[in-house]
Amino acid sequence: MNSRLRILRILLFSLFIFFISSFSVYSKSKRKTPAADDAGTKESLSVAPAPVVNGRVKLSAADKKLIKEQKKAEAEELKRLKKLERKSSVPIKVVGMIGGEGVFQAKTIENTVGNIKVLVKGTVGSFQLYSLDRDGTAFPVLAGHDEFTSSFFSLRVGKKEYRLTDNIGIVIGARKDDTGAQLVYVVPDVARVHIKFECLKSGASQNQDVLKITSSVKNISKRAADFALKNVLDTILGEQSISHFSTAENVVVNTEMQFRRFDKAKWIISENKNTSMQILLYGADITPMEVVSLSNKDLLLLQNWIPSIIQSRTFDSVLSYNNSAVAINWEPEHLEQGQETSFTYYIAFASNGTKPAGETFIKNFGEMQLNSTDEQDAQADVPKETEDSESKNASGAAEISQPDKTNVEFNPAMIPPEKINYEYVRKLLERIDALENDAEKVNREEILNLNAELDAIMEILRLKE
Repeated sequence: MNSRLRILRILLFSLFIFFISSFSVYSKSKRKTPAADDAGTKESLSVAPAPVVNGRVKLSAADKKLIKEQKKAEAEELKRLKKLERKSSVPIKVVGMIGGEGVFQAKTIENTVGNIKVLVKGTVGSFQLYSLDRDGTAFPVLAGHDEFTSSFFSLRVGKKEYRLTDNIGIVIGARKDDTGAQLVYVVPDVARVHIKFECLKSGASQNQDVLKITSSVKNISKRAADFALKNVLDTILGEQSISHFSTAENVVVNTEMQFRRFDKAKWIISENKNTSMQILLYGADITPMEVVSLSNKDLLLLQNWIPSIIQSRTFDSVLSYNNSAVAINWEPEHLEQGQETSFTYYIAFASNGTKPAGETFIKNFGEMQLNSTDEQDAQADVPKETEDSESKNASGAAEISQPDKTNVEFNPAMIPPEKINYEYVRKLLERIDALENDAEKVNREEILNLNAELDAIMEILRLKE
């Protein structure tokens, strides 16, 4: 019995020792596993923090290289974005374009000739027209908000349209001349559009009361294309009157209309009780139009090149009420590289309740042209004064006639490349002007040479376009 008890005690003690040892091994394994997992996680997901020396983080060579590459990539991306911004938006501050029509600048210019005042903005390419009454008060005939940009010219090349008052990427300039004012638009590597506002007389005894608008389009691209022009006029005179418009065929026009034949309509009048403007559509040397549309101004701003017209629709839209305008579309012209075409029409003005003399102007156009030619021939027959008989002006200084530029030839090959730019041309013009206006220091030979050099540079610049 005692021996059995002794054996049982030994077995229980052995079993106890086995359990104790097994539990100890299991506990040790559980304590080591998380540490190992953490170590593995840290190795795979993070980098040990850089050591700190004297309060500053000490970076390894690999870290420094990585940071340098990141900064370089950021700089290149910023450079790319700025280049893209410059390409899509060219800020125009001063335009120094020089051509056969003179110097154009990015500023607002006004000119009053007879009973017409023309304002052109070389900053945005917009314009405003005024009719003067007998007291000399100027009344606008077009809308004046947003810097007059609701009246504009638009150019279509192929299937792409360029609204010329949206000066993103378009170089714009303005200038004044003896008969009115001019605007120029240059779409780089595509086209140059030159608008000339010229004030004329409807009769020999009248002040200037007819405005001739000539738009010249030149292909300066490297390939041929179809070029079309559109002119939108945001009229205001008829919006507070009984009738928005009238034509030779329709006494009252208060809804949308579209014309594709003009021999009956002939003209469009927008008027109030004081002022009137008459857009001439047919006759004289007016360029045949493809279509003329009368519609709400906002509808004419839509992307349709030829406006969509509903005959019975009034001049209202979601954005504006009773807001009428005129859109003139000319037929597309196919232009080869360097080729140019022009579009012409007229606007007659009247104030003090009188009617515009547009019909009279068209009727007498041939006679007026003949008289103008006779006057030019008569002026050409008057002998020019010689150097010995230079007349004196009001200030006592001698008047110097313009030298004949064809007397001196200048070899374009002699012109260094750094001189073939518009800035140098501007300096040449200033030098010539200074010489011509200084009677004491005048040097005719130098003037002739400078003019010859100017002609040669301008010819090179034109060929580059």
